[in-house]
Amino acid sequence: MIFLFECRLSLAYDPAVGAGRRTLMSTRIGTLSRAIAIDALNHVLTRRQHADVVLEKLFSHHAAELRPLDRAFVFEIVYGSLRWLSKMDWIMSHMLDRPFASLDPRVACALRIGAYQIFYMDRVPDRAAVSETVEAIKKVGAGNAASFVNAILRRVARKAEYFPKPDRESDTANYLSVQFAHPVWMVERWMKHIPFDRLEHLLAGNNKAPPITLRRIGKRPLPTDEDLAAWLLRTQGIQSEWLPLKTALRVERLPDFGRCEAFRNGCFIVQDVAAQIAVGLVRNGAECGRVLDACSAPGGKSLALWDQGVEGSDLVLAESSQKRISLLKQNLERVGVEPAEILQGDVLAQIGERKFDTILLDAPCSALGVIRRHPESKWQRVPQDIEHCAQEQRRLLDGLAAAVRPG
Repeated sequence: MIFLFECRLSLAYDPAVGAGRRTLMSTRIGTLSRAIAIDALNHVLTRRQHADVVLEKLFSHHAAELRPLDRAFVFEIVYGSLRWLSKMDWIMSHMLDRPFASLDPRVACALRIGAYQIFYMDRVPDRAAVSETVEAIKKVGAGNAASFVNAILRRVARKAEYFPKPDRESDTANYLSVQFAHPVWMVERWMKHIPFDRLEHLLAGNNKAPPITLRRIGKRPLPTDEDLAAWLLRTQGIQSEWLPLKTALRVERLPDFGRCEAFRNGCFIVQDVAAQIAVGLVRNGAECGRVLDACSAPGGKSLALWDQGVEGSDLVLAESSQKRISLLKQNLERVGVEPAEILQGDVLAQIGERKFDTILLDAPCSALGVIRRHPESKWQRVPQDIEHCAQEQRRLLDGLAAAVRPG
């Protein structure tokens, strides 16, 4: 059997905590957090990197200086700015006497995070948003632009309710692009297939923070006899509810992983409900036989299969990215799973003529179906990527279908 699904999992920090909502953050959070946010946003946009990966590296580098509250604040700014990027850019284009695209990328990102705080973070006073962002631009090596950033953000704060938009009737694609912060090409593509009212709901939904769901790894006992929901409430003050899918726990926020014994011991992973459902379609335990997880990093599917009864000695994992292999190995080690083999490189080349009883394929995709969780995908994709992804999926499906053992 062969299974195909398109989900993206995060086994570490969830990239959407708080983003897209009005925040209740304290204004005690200062310059360093905003400087990290500028750096992160700049890396994501200029180097086409995943926001969660960038933030995890920056948080690790500044681990001694950041409290959980600081990290949450950075998440809010970075993911909020990514969600509303083209709207922030539209606003800035009305503030400048030069093209916004001509600015130093660090300066552009400072203006974006400053504008995001002004428009979307009610509990951060405008004066703090402006002054702390000005100080932050000095920390990222662009201090010569501090007075410029100060002047523009002050102007934005004064005119926050008075920015024109494209006309809804005569310039519909640009209107939707600005109002809901999506690339024009994406809006135009969807306008051909989706009625206007449904499209507005789709675009608005893409800018909402996704739910956060954990998967309980039943083979790994908790430190106490409590269930995971009770343990998280007692140790981390996190409210949660079990979903009808027995492994899935919906949480109000993620725990502090650094202080979470249950996470360190592999008692749970962060995994979307859709991914849990997809893995649940695979037969349990020994019925799966020899299993290939064809695009395995960061490891959530393999860990779920192991928890469903597949022996590690029957698991063969494949991943093309060396960087993601490292993350895969970290997660396997944390939960205590030893697969039969980890293959690095193109999966079809690596398996050769080998046959498997079960193949699970999380094929590379455009990520446009998970924009809520990965808002950077809106700005990192171009129309050609969709066809390229389809061709790669077709190649993998055809090749792996031939690797399924008959019977």
